[in-house]
Amino acid sequence: MVKMEGKAVVIGSLNYDIILKTDRMPYKGETHQAKSAEFCCGGKGGNQAVQCARLGIKTYMAGNVGMDVNGLKLLEGLQKYGVDTEFVKRRNGSSGMGVVHTLPDGSVYASITRGANYSMGTEDIDGIRCLLDEHTVVILQMEIPEEVIRYAIETAAKAGCTILFNMAPAAKIHKKYMKLCGYLIMNEVEAEFYTGEAIDSVKKAEEALKRFAGEMGNVCIFTLGSLGAVACKGERLCYKGSYPVAAVETTGAGDSFVGGLAYGILNHMELEDMLDLATCCSALTVQDTGAQDSMPDIGQVLDFRNKWLK
Repeated sequence: MVKMEGKAVVIGSLNYDIILKTDRMPYKGETHQAKSAEFCCGGKGGNQAVQCARLGIKTYMAGNVGMDVNGLKLLEGLQKYGVDTEFVKRRNGSSGMGVVHTLPDGSVYASITRGANYSMGTEDIDGIRCLLDEHTVVILQMEIPEEVIRYAIETAAKAGCTILFNMAPAAKIHKKYMKLCGYLIMNEVEAEFYTGEAIDSVKKAEEALKRFAGEMGNVCIFTLGSLGAVACKGERLCYKGSYPVAAVETTGAGDSFVGGLAYGILNHMELEDMLDLATCCSALTVQDTGAQDSMPDIGQVLDFRNKWLK
């Protein structure tokens, strides 16, 4: 694959995560002892930026962290993987945080605090206009203020950027902003929120996806956990099953998938190939702990993919 001249600009959240490994979730009123605790850098924005950088994409992060020690750790975490942090601002108060419970089957239950992520304003988007052009993939999520998301989408669209909108966590936003994006991606829970339909099988996901993508007029992708992922572009529907790997922890799997999509967009890959590469990224990520530390580089992804093609 020959890389094009392009870059990724990730606009979004940065959270410092506490990951608790436990055999089950506690019952109401119960104090349950977890097996272990880990501390790591996260947030959907930060995770997606790291995966892009690990894949060899020139990556810029735009977001806010607090004036606390966690803010420093978040900046250092991004820089360790080659993410440009010039547009990450430090604000008064605390950084965003996440508490993640991981179960033996790899499933996760997560809660986050907004922290400095919600101090982002439209002026922060104005500050990155110099990065926005037709060779830029702008990546957004839903962990910063809605007015900033709306302004970022309008600004990026006017600059000719390709917008990859990971609509998570699910929250209401006017459809006109969704339609300005080149790609909309969500998991099965979020897909149920946005479509109003039950997504409990590949068949139902494909049916709902065709209707949703038809209304949006762009590329829409539903990730389905162990069932794989489906994508729709116009009348064209693509399905990619998941790779049969032993999942240790699924934290960051969706963010890794988004990074893989960005790589595919910048390399002008066909939709099927893009979906496959993104699925490879996720399959590698779930085999280790800690979202950012478990994300693969492009060499690992291509080796894994080639192994399964044989």
